[in-house]
Amino acid sequence: MAVINNFGGFYHTWVYFNEARRQGGNILLPCLNNSEYKTGIKGKNIYVGFIHVAKLESKLAKRIVEERELHGNFTNIENFIRRIDPGIEQLILLVRVDAFRFTGKNKSELLWEAHLLQKTNKALPKDMRLFEGKRKQFKLPELAHDPLENAYDEIELLSFPISMTYFDMLKTLFRGEALACDFDHLIGKKIRVVGLLVTIKYVKTVKGELMHFATFLDHSGEMFDTTHFPDSLKRYPFRGHGVYLILGKVVTEFGYASIEVEKLAKLPFKADPREG
Repeated sequence: MAVINNFGGFYHTWVYFNEARRQGGNILLPCLNNSEYKTGIKGKNIYVGFIHVAKLESKLAKRIVEERELHGNFTNIENFIRRIDPGIEQLILLVRVDAFRFTGKNKSELLWEAHLLQKTNKALPKDMRLFEGKRKQFKLPELAHDPLENAYDEIELLSFPISMTYFDMLKTLFRGEALACDFDHLIGKKIRVVGLLVTIKYVKTVKGELMHFATFLDHSGEMFDTTHFPDSLKRYPFRGHGVYLILGKVVTEFGYASIEVEKLAKLPFKADPREG
């Protein structure tokens, strides 16, 4: 948790969350009634801390925790608005990161309520905002919500998805012909694997040509390494963070199996439904 909370370590933060999941942890999105300012553990549940939500004001995040400790859990979005008075922009951030999921409502419903209630709250004197009151109940039509929207919201606000994996977001259902755990039994064979790029190491050969060593995650969460020699790299360069289809030969060195890459292609994700 220390590496996650201080944004340290060699890898990006999402890699450490992946490792926590691989070790049996249940990674959960920020929750108004369970998350602390920093990421914390409750049994096997690991609640992402408010510190990781992009553009969420730290003063507001700390006030949420303090208010909850003083006066108990939040009961619904109206109760939260009256007690915290977050402002519409910060409120929408919390809805989009699914911090109100304890209400049982989807984001589309909550966003509608957020705009309505924020206007109502601003119209009340400050001393009245602390008290619960009866309000007119509105019957909303059933509002559709695509789970893929959640993943794109999470990438935007947390820098990685939690409700589904990057592999779940792919257009293709192909997940490779083998996993990292199979490599020891495939030495010398040419295979196709699918991996999420973790990191790249840039080196030069004795001839001054650029080559790469890279690390990927397969869809089970296990890491594997690849070698990209100059000829392959020139024809099939990396194209940023994402999931790649890799064709290469399984080789071994010092008892560790890896992929000597022949071809590489970045795989497309399903379209962002928020832009439709």
